[in-house]
Amino acid sequence: MLHVDKVDSFLTEKLNISASGLTPFLNYKFELRLHSANGILRSYCILRSDKHGKIDLPFAKPIRGTYLDADPMGLFLTLERTDDVPFGDMVRNPDAVPFLYTLRLLSESEQLLDEVNIKKRWLHPSVTEIEVKQDGIWGVIYKPPGPGPFPCIIATPILTGKLSKAHAPLFAAEGFLSFCFPMFDEPGLPPRMQDVDIENLSKHIKFVQSLPYCSNKIGLYGISFAGTISYHLATRHPELSAVATTNGPEAFYKEKGYMRENGKAMECETLNDSLSTMPNGVLRQRESFLDLFSRLKLETSIQWDQIPRHVPFRILAAMDDWIIDGISNGSHIRDHLLKTGHKVEVEFANSGHVTIVPYMPHPPFAYNKFVNVILGFGGETAKHSKAQETAWHNHIKFFKKHLGTPKSLPNYERETHIVIPGKAGSKL
Repeated sequence: MLHVDKVDSFLTEKLNISASGLTPFLNYKFELRLHSANGILRSYCILRSDKHGKIDLPFAKPIRGTYLDADPMGLFLTLERTDDVPFGDMVRNPDAVPFLYTLRLLSESEQLLDEVNIKKRWLHPSVTEIEVKQDGIWGVIYKPPGPGPFPCIIATPILTGKLSKAHAPLFAAEGFLSFCFPMFDEPGLPPRMQDVDIENLSKHIKFVQSLPYCSNKIGLYGISFAGTISYHLATRHPELSAVATTNGPEAFYKEKGYMRENGKAMECETLNDSLSTMPNGVLRQRESFLDLFSRLKLETSIQWDQIPRHVPFRILAAMDDWIIDGISNGSHIRDHLLKTGHKVEVEFANSGHVTIVPYMPHPPFAYNKFVNVILGFGGETAKHSKAQETAWHNHIKFFKKHLGTPKSLPNYERETHIVIPGKAGSKL
């Protein structure tokens, strides 16, 4: 009954899903379950079979469900948390393990008719993962097949400080050499961001630059606070060829979001937490950051004029962000860069603050240990996920334009039957 053209695929690949041998002109339920480390996430749609007893998902518009328009990846785009997921949890996948799903076909009376397991890989089999721990350098290289040299993208460390492989292997799957690394809260590293010296991050960029298979084209990518770090690193590294960010605040801030430079704490404004609100017990910081950015002075701002003019920028800004005001933040950064003579492209999207990679489930909120509250991110699931899919495509397009288009990776031998370990352990 169910047919999936590739039960084993790379994360960003679209699938062709269909069902046949059905009773003509009856409604059927398609349900997708993601078996994450956090628990089960689920999406569904109700579709009507045609006169041949067949349903093609890419062309079928749901009667109802978690998405409303015909879309081959609609079920993957609209996965939502179930009661199996603890409150405040969000899917992060910092180790880039494969996503495992179960696609289920049910009758109108909810009788299970068929099911198929699906795997989506984060690490392409032809990409080599190389962990580096030497001379103060700790990170992971993702090297495409061949001797190179390859254009390179460095994923700037995220706010948690820990090693996150969420982006780097996906850049490598596009043919780029990529690198990711932690900056604190890991063995041998400072315990807090405020103890991190920006020079340590610069050291990692210089390390990547020295690799024999790295070309002279290097880009930075940063999401959220990693975007702010990327802006600042661009003032220190004239060798960079491109910078892309997603919802990166336009400046560092106290008491949590700053680092050390030249042996002392960075000068920055202090966030006024009293301006934040708590609708339904979820923290919305938008007003606090609006106030902070309105108080920026020359010495507490990114030194945009110190970034070489040849470095182009791409800015993704979420209009429905609960942490920062995406429209004003994105517009300010664009204006700073245009004023200093830089090329800049800006994409405003309804994607919420946490806009990561295609088919990463949307987190409207999550527990944040740094502020010890449930932190709101904004965004609505279907709009967020479609915008996330489009944004990633545009990020890749930007890097190919400014770093060069690398050679496509070869196909790989795909599994034809996927087994999900421990599947029976779920409460659902």
